[in-house]
Amino acid sequence: MRADVQGLLERHYPKGIAQDSLTDGLQAALSALLRYWLARLDKLAPQIAEVFANQSANHTERAFQTALREAGFTVRFRATAQQQTALQAILGGNVSLIRSIGQQYLNRVEESVWRSVNAGYNMAQLTRELRKDYGISERRAAFIARDQTNKAKAAIEKSRRQELGITEAIWMHSHAGKEPRPSHVAANGKRFNVSKGMYLDGKWVQPGEEINCRCTSRSVIKGFNT
Repeated sequence: MRADVQGLLERHYPKGIAQDSLTDGLQAALSALLRYWLARLDKLAPQIAEVFANQSANHTERAFQTALREAGFTVRFRATAQQQTALQAILGGNVSLIRSIGQQYLNRVEESVWRSVNAGYNMAQLTRELRKDYGISERRAAFIARDQTNKAKAAIEKSRRQELGITEAIWMHSHAGKEPRPSHVAANGKRFNVSKGMYLDGKWVQPGEEINCRCTSRSVIKGFNT
């Protein structure tokens, strides 16, 4: 996407004083590129989201199996209706987010291009602006990926615990964020009901479910770690 934007601008961006014929050509080319990439995102987003959801599920289940093995249990997970429901919820949310990252980047590119044309910026100045736009999108994508990984882990763990009859878990604060939620810090080490979550800040939540929450949890297995 970034390479396509750069290539288009090198071909169509006005080299001197912006003339109507030049800006008309730029407008047409930019509109065509936006349509092309929005259509591609519509096709690619579900595929990317499915890969992400499956990788998250596999990673979470391996970690969960390791924790159970350390407690003396050997469990082989199978695809269940409950797990599929959890994965579909993750999938739907991620498709929308993937589309939004691309769409917002393209919108920023379009705004930067016309701002540069109107201000009389040359190609070098516009390129610097576009680097900033790309950096914003890249940081947002990294944040969303981390945040959605935590949400996926929370949903899959909850599903598997319920299938195994594990009703309680212990909240574990990550101590990783610069500005932790006081309620999440206070919840560290406390038990919560797996089905409901922990009641924090006026609502029921699971560890890792809130935006930028990196908290995790440990299963309570009766007779072993109670």
